[in-house]
Amino acid sequence: MIIRFFYEGGPTFMSLVYLMWIIVISLAVRFIILYRGSKNPQKLKKTNDSILFFGSLAFLIGISAQMVGLIQAFDVIQSMGGNSIGPHMLAGGLKVSFIAPFFGMMLLIISSIIWFVYRNLKDYPSHIQAISE
Repeated sequence: MIIRFFYEGGPTFMSLVYLMWIIVISLAVRFIILYRGSKNPQKLKKTNDSILFFGSLAFLIGISAQMVGLIQAFDVIQSMGGNSIGPHMLAGGLKVSFIAPFFGMMLLIISSIIWFVYRNLKDYPSHIQAISE
């Protein structure tokens, strides 16, 4: 299923969105390792903020992919005169255009939750809160 969406959503942009998933997961694991180990406040804050940044970037990449895909689809419709395009074909194209933004939005939601949970950990060093404000 993931492979199918990779090709349907367009390998160029979907590979970037998938890369953001890998980065966010590895940063979340890195945060846990840092939190259990040294608890360096600057590294913890930087890692936690990076999780949210890459989640947001994935969503923006997905929106960009949708814009590029819709522009290409409208160019094809315009060149064909629009008469030979049925509603089912248009609906299929719109469905495909939402794949990359959907995966990006899911990562943004997950990374926001991770960021919020990590930021509000009980044993989170209190001076990190002062750094972020």
